[in-house]
Amino acid sequence: MVEKEDSNKMNDRSKILEDGKKDGIFGSIKDKEIDHVDYDRWTGGPRGPEKITFKDGSVVIFKCDIRHYWMADNPDTPIREAIAYQIDRIVGLGLIPRTMVIDDMINDIQYDGSVQEWMKDAKDGYQIDKFTPEEKKDFERLRVFDFVIGNSDRHLENVLFTNDGKMHAIDHNACLIIDKDEDILSFPDSIIIFFSKNVVHDMPHIVDIIEKFYDCKEKILGLIDKYIHDNTKLAKVMVESRINYLYEMLKKDKPFPRKYLEWRNGLDEEVRKIVKRDKQQ
Repeated sequence: MVEKEDSNKMNDRSKILEDGKKDGIFGSIKDKEIDHVDYDRWTGGPRGPEKITFKDGSVVIFKCDIRHYWMADNPDTPIREAIAYQIDRIVGLGLIPRTMVIDDMINDIQYDGSVQEWMKDAKDGYQIDKFTPEEKKDFERLRVFDFVIGNSDRHLENVLFTNDGKMHAIDHNACLIIDKDEDILSFPDSIIIFFSKNVVHDMPHIVDIIEKFYDCKEKILGLIDKYIHDNTKLAKVMVESRINYLYEMLKKDKPFPRKYLEWRNGLDEEVRKIVKRDKQQ
């Protein structure tokens, strides 16, 4: 199995910031004039999500870097939010609002965390009657996306629908291995239910996103390696093994397995291949 990293990989902050600006990972809101801020509070924590409205009418949702407020060994959640957005762009999912990491001091208040474009007048999944055909396809593509990045927090409250008929996916801080003891072979069984009830090879939108993940695999792994500071190796192995598994099953041109254990065994085989390859390099 994958060896645990003895300590967190700490990149040079200034170098990350420089490269991050080029890739859209890092940014700033300090040049924008704030009109007002709507505050929320997390249970057990001193600072929760903040809806920031600027005087130009634009709005973002700010989430603090929880490592500064809770335990220091918490995962780098702002980076994970931004990386999920970047992966969305790479594979052409087009569902995650623009997201970036900031570290700004505004009016003597520290804004160190992530900001994401606010979806105006959006309804969550519990507030709509049913998906349109296009929304259904987008949600199905999102299932594949969540499976690959190991997102364990997808529910209808973080799937939004706007008046222009578009669907948006938010809240991606619980992905890419947030705990060093996390089972990288574990995943919600909803993905199996979806694949077992559908003939994937007859669903071009699903075939397309699986193939895009495979074709862009090295770019995605490079992004994780560059910006994820904690559990980096585990995150890379999890993502690569899941991409490989989906792609290999797709190539076999037969139904995907219907049992959870079969999926786990298949993923475990892909993990072992990756570990063996890495040891030989």
